[in-house]
Amino acid sequence: MEKLKLNFDAEILGTLRTFIVEVPYSDGVVATSEFCPTELLSGSVELMAAIRGESLDAFMSDCRMQLFAMQKITDAESDLDRHIGALMAVVMERLSRSKVIPFSDLLTDIDCFSLLLKAAGFDPREIHSMYPRITQTILNLYPDNISNIP
Repeated sequence: MEKLKLNFDAEILGTLRTFIVEVPYSDGVVATSEFCPTELLSGSVELMAAIRGESLDAFMSDCRMQLFAMQKITDAESDLDRHIGALMAVVMERLSRSKVIPFSDLLTDIDCFSLLLKAAGFDPREIHSMYPRITQTILNLYPDNISNIP
């Protein structure tokens, strides 16, 4: 697998920011699951099976969706709150379209969120720690709207 460096620009509170997201890439697929605990995928998943991904175009679209939402959030108290608000906006938009989100799609959205946090300079250990808590929070908020939970 090669590493791709993807640049995303977004104007946040009047300031143009560039987010450089680095992801493994092979045969048109971006591996997105750098921060996802394998326990969220299955109780006994092999490491290679835990690597999830999506097409490069879909990944770029997902990241852009979160960054677009971040641009609209003007009242967040911190950069982290803005990122979380953008993730929640994407989840709510998906729910408004389809009423149910497959768990794997939710994890892909949280993967994008995590990779954008890393690109924004957040500590990877913090991101690893946040990932399951954010996943659990969303599951608690929308228990009837997330399907195929392992």
